[in-house]
Amino acid sequence: MLYPHNGVYTVGWKVQRCILDTCRPYLMELLKLYTALIRRRWLVIQSVVFFLLAGICLALLLPKNYRASARVLVSSSDASMSILSDLGLSEVAAGMSSSDDDIQNKISLATTRPVLDEVIWRLQLRNDDGRAYTHEEFLVPGLFGEISARPNIVVTQQQGTDLLVFEARTNDPELSRLVSDTVVQVAIQHSQQRARSETTSARKFIQEQLNVVNKEFDSALGAIASAQASEEVIDLETEIRAAIARISELILAYENNAASIQEVRARLAAQRAYQDRERVGSISPLSTAQNSRVNMLSAKLEDLRQKRAEERTQKTDKHPDIRKLDELLENIQTQLTEALEEQHAMDPSVQALQSELSGLKKKGQEIDSAIQRTTTEFSSYPDKMRRLGQLKLAATAAENVFKSLQEQRYQIGVAEAMLMSDLKLIEPAKAPDRHSSPKLLINIVLGLGLGFGFGFGLVFLFEYVDDTVKTPADLHRIWPIPRLGVIPRHKADRHIIDELEATDPVTESYRTVRNGLVYASLDKPVKMLAVSSALPGEGKSTFAMNLAISFARESKRVLVVDCDLRRPVQHRAFAGVSNHKGLTDVLTDQLPAEQAIQATPVPCLEVLTSGPTPEDPGRLIESLRLRQLLLDLRKTYDVVIVDTPPVLLVNDALVIARGVDGTCLLVESGRTSGKIVLDMKNRFESAGMEPLGAVLSKMDFYTSGYGAYVKAYKAYAKGRPDEEEDDAGVA
Repeated sequence: MLYPHNGVYTVGWKVQRCILDTCRPYLMELLKLYTALIRRRWLVIQSVVFFLLAGICLALLLPKNYRASARVLVSSSDASMSILSDLGLSEVAAGMSSSDDDIQNKISLATTRPVLDEVIWRLQLRNDDGRAYTHEEFLVPGLFGEISARPNIVVTQQQGTDLLVFEARTNDPELSRLVSDTVVQVAIQHSQQRARSETTSARKFIQEQLNVVNKEFDSALGAIASAQASEEVIDLETEIRAAIARISELILAYENNAASIQEVRARLAAQRAYQDRERVGSISPLSTAQNSRVNMLSAKLEDLRQKRAEERTQKTDKHPDIRKLDELLENIQTQLTEALEEQHAMDPSVQALQSELSGLKKKGQEIDSAIQRTTTEFSSYPDKMRRLGQLKLAATAAENVFKSLQEQRYQIGVAEAMLMSDLKLIEPAKAPDRHSSPKLLINIVLGLGLGFGFGFGLVFLFEYVDDTVKTPADLHRIWPIPRLGVIPRHKADRHIIDELEATDPVTESYRTVRNGLVYASLDKPVKMLAVSSALPGEGKSTFAMNLAISFARESKRVLVVDCDLRRPVQHRAFAGVSNHKGLTDVLTDQLPAEQAIQATPVPCLEVLTSGPTPEDPGRLIESLRLRQLLLDLRKTYDVVIVDTPPVLLVNDALVIARGVDGTCLLVESGRTSGKIVLDMKNRFESAGMEPLGAVLSKMDFYTSGYGAYVKAYKAYAKGRPDEEEDDAGVA
């Protein structure tokens, strides 16, 4: 310990004092809380026992809740996204990617009404009344649903992953597994339908447009066919090319015919001049022109010669083909010679040439007429080409649109086939082996926690609203009158201390009160003392008798006068005392005081009971006869203790207080409120009196912070010389 006079430790002592002064309010508050808990410990114990038993009963009686969970991965296929991007469906591919926000959307979509209603319908989930559960009950069962283990589903995201946990809770393990797997299946199915909804709509739209374009294309082809039938045209371009070729051929034929006419004329002139000199080896052109047979044979002869010359470049003269050609040449030469001889013999060259010339002229006229007809027919082709061109252009446009729609339909079909749900079941639910709740151990722990919490809360609440006087400090704070002592609460069969040992703490407390009364009135010894309280039931009558016993143990003549004429109790203190005679008999002059006073088993202690209850107790209390009686008794006895009615109920105590030496007020600890004490104070102040002091009764030392003193006193009172010697040795 540090002392202030020691210079070395002066600073440390001041620091200690500062710390103690700072912490003292907090320590006092903690002490108050501890005292309150000790005082109301049974409230905490009852709360703990109640919640503990409730938790055990709930764990044993409530339906068992089984939980089964399935895990689903939220992901997208990179290969599918790449293929869709290559097909030009990058927007659809972008919609397949997932993010954190999308995962939260998946959780919300998995617990929507359509999904849960389909699960309830598939599994036929019904309550005890046969009514199917609603999706709200299936998703949020509520407190009653939790208690009754109603089927419900909870979807959460596993922390740090893209996994969704579908946890089903029911009162059956197999049903929990079935509910979890069914919710996953329905959620995946709905997710796939949502993923394909855009492509399905696009496919239907394109199919409708294909039907429309197909009809337009068929109509365009029909119009082309009708136009071709009406114009008698099968293939206009082919016919135009054929017409151009025909005109060219006719012009060429016309020119050839004109040349032939000139040639025939020349031959006719030369034929006559050279007719005689014509041979096989030198045939004149005129003869050839006049005689077709000669012309033919000459041409054929010339062709064979050319052919032989060509064959000769690759074959020898002895080759069969060469020999055959030689034979043909000889045959043709023979025929040509015969023809020339015949022509020369008949000399028809001039007539033939003249006839040929006439034919060529006529032929030229026919060719010219054909050229005129073909040119007239060709002039109508531009209008036909324009009309057919417009029809073909419309048909071509319809055909291109049809092909484009067909290609888009194919691409959308591929995308629709590749668009799968981004929810993939990776771990199906498993039927649990044991129920998840209620757990007996958890319920016990919760019961203990709730019990202690609720108990502490009740303690603090009662302490907050409780304004009763519990300690002498509380009493002095309300009414600063002398504190004569404290009577502890004891659990004896009798409340009278005549059978208690002199070293008992209760006996010692009354001795303390007795000494307090002596010291409170040193100038004027108290021989006549009135005892009262604020309300009935605070133990004032017992206190008066025990105080009288304490005085009697000092060999003083003591008398207890029961002035509570309405509810007397002093006659019940001892078995040999009755209330057949008493104070009312003395006050009404029916019996002298000496005959009304009764002896007790306690030496030097006598009692004057109240006697029969009068019709008007207040009139007797206010009578001069009572005052005179008390003065007479004061002269006879060393101490007279008057038991009076409660102060706040009737005015008897204040009336009696004017005729005695002093008044001792009894306040019950933990029962009498501060307001009642304040009202009692106002009563005395209004009457112009002040009591000698107050005694706090029925105080629980163990719950008021005085338990250590009681234990120490009991140990000291038992007289342990070995402990005293040890203490002396230590000292």
